[in-house]
Amino acid sequence: MNWSFNIGKIFGIRFRIHVTFLLLVLFIFASVANQHGFQRGLLATLFICAVFACVLIHEIGHSLIARRFGKEVKSITLLPIGGMATMEEMPEKPAQEIAMSLVGPLINLAIAGILYAIVGRWTGIGVPTLQPDSSRSFLAGLIGINIMLAIFNLIPAFPMDGGRVLRGILAMTMDYITATSLAVAIGQILAMLFIFYGVFFNWWIAIIGLFLYIGAGGEKQQVILKSVLHAVPASEAMTTTFRTLRPDEPIARALEHFYHGCQDDFPVVGEAGIEGILTRDRILATIHDKGVNVPVSDVMDRDFASVTPRTPLDEIYRKSMTGGKTAVAVVDGNTVKGMVCLDGISRFLAVKAALSHAGPQG
Repeated sequence: MNWSFNIGKIFGIRFRIHVTFLLLVLFIFASVANQHGFQRGLLATLFICAVFACVLIHEIGHSLIARRFGKEVKSITLLPIGGMATMEEMPEKPAQEIAMSLVGPLINLAIAGILYAIVGRWTGIGVPTLQPDSSRSFLAGLIGINIMLAIFNLIPAFPMDGGRVLRGILAMTMDYITATSLAVAIGQILAMLFIFYGVFFNWWIAIIGLFLYIGAGGEKQQVILKSVLHAVPASEAMTTTFRTLRPDEPIARALEHFYHGCQDDFPVVGEAGIEGILTRDRILATIHDKGVNVPVSDVMDRDFASVTPRTPLDEIYRKSMTGGKTAVAVVDGNTVKGMVCLDGISRFLAVKAALSHAGPQG
């Protein structure tokens, strides 16, 4: 994700912080310190960091369960709105999706229970506030906010955990797409109720409702897109008219093709087959930094993605999105048969949609 940087790894999962999160922390410190002094500002900063530490543990729980079900988690990014885990794909087996979705809220309840068991005799449970004035209110607020996070995440609407639990339950008695459509409809009705209530009583609730409504629609589109792409092999959507480069050729050679064609990504083919992919971004960056006489082998992407002609497009789409690849090589043995890029998938879907709506003559 742009504007985020690594802070380390836990359980092999890369953790990142988005710049906007740091701006949020700085804003809270400055606002509280300006009104109530440096010490209260520092306490407010520690409180928001503690809250996001709980969010991070919540996301780690999701990630470890997903890994147990064979779904690789690439990273977890802290944003001002919470944590976001980037994984290859969500589990589609109902029991797995329910388990993965429930573990996050259960972790928040466990954190609240542990804190209350340790210090509950003198803290109790407090209404969360960004301006705690003592260690007592700090811990009481942390207990309260973990309970609120658990309840909020169990709202039966996407993209909340509760929406995925609802879909998992429905998918036990119907197909996945129908279960998603029904769960989305229920979630969007609930979101509209939030918006209606919020407009008259609390704008924050209205904003949450809008967030839920948009998130639910996005989830439905993703599931339908995956269903459509899964039925299409790479051989049907790949570009078969393309130029290749040799590893020993200079970037200038790629630039010639780049000028006189529409190809952005070039497979680099040696004696043993494909050795890498030279992308448009690498071409432009190399020209800017080193000139046009650099060998292709020095700057090509050796960690490229390749598939067979029978690989479904949904797997290619996932490889591209999670790996940050603009193009995937379609290889049969040692021969490059074609290239599939995200733009190519979009064009294929556009043509497919046009044909499906064409009249009898079409």
